[in-house]
Amino acid sequence: MGRTASPGDVWRPLQDILAVVSHDLRGPLSAVSVGIDALADPGLDQATRDRYLSAMRRAVVRAERFLTDVTDVGLVAAGTLRIETAPVVIEPLLERAARDHAADAHAAGTWIVVETDEHIHPLTADADRLLQALDKLITNAMRHARGSGEIMLRAENGHAPTGDTVRLWVIDHGPGVPERDVDDIFDRCLSGRRVRGVRAGLGLPLVQGIAEAHGGSIHVEGTPGSGASFCLELPVAS
Repeated sequence: MGRTASPGDVWRPLQDILAVVSHDLRGPLSAVSVGIDALADPGLDQATRDRYLSAMRRAVVRAERFLTDVTDVGLVAAGTLRIETAPVVIEPLLERAARDHAADAHAAGTWIVVETDEHIHPLTADADRLLQALDKLITNAMRHARGSGEIMLRAENGHAPTGDTVRLWVIDHGPGVPERDVDDIFDRCLSGRRVRGVRAGLGLPLVQGIAEAHGGSIHVEGTPGSGASFCLELPVAS
């Protein structure tokens, strides 16, 4: 006879999600609040005013991006995440992802290197969703590997039991992933807890959802103290 779910079974995953929402929105809202208070000063010079406005715009973009992630994780959970496929050439995709994060990487004391094998298979995939997945993996690497040097974006051809694949790696030289976290690091129900000393967030569960929507997978390799290597593996005929 099956066990009936208790209120605690339902509440604990919800608590984790609410913890992420509370944590990740508090920063942008605080930045906007500080900016509003500062801009109320009639004696503020124009250069300082422009800096506050710029910081507020960045905060709003962060909040909007996070709310999009929350919505997309909900679609993943419901099995309704949409992808719109078209031919995708991998190297320009990785170069764009690197450019999009160059400034933030510099601020974090890291830099991004792109490396691809020759004759990488072209994919039929959703380029915007792949960029979204790479954004989450690069942001995760910068957060955990702050000040530890190079982050590598690497593409290589692979082979799975179901056929040819392309493997997209995001490799950092940070503290690595504790063995106890490897099996459930992509679990959205654990997103409010700490992994590698930092709140896990919704990024990795979303990456897994994007991978699976393409018929692919995501896994992490590495040992504590030697960095982490995240591999997004996609079938060539996705």
